[in-house]
Amino acid sequence: MTPSEYRAALAEVGLSLNGASKFFQTDERTTRRWAADDGGKEVPHAVAMTLRLMQRYELKPADVTTLMIEAEDAH
Repeated sequence: MTPSEYRAALAEVGLSLNGASKFFQTDERTTRRWAADDGGKEVPHAVAMTLRLMQRYELKPADVTTLMIEAEDAH
């Protein structure tokens, strides 16, 4: 996922860079590096996959959080 794809995905799922840092449990500086066009830091595969799934199935961050809680409760 390129930085521009990352920024577009965040916008589509309703996350700011600050919101993304909380959602993915990273430092906000890290999310800014993922979004930087200067090749600062590659978007991790798991983050890209999560965002692409959220885009594909029109999931918002709260939906994913709910699914994760339900999955944890099932175990």
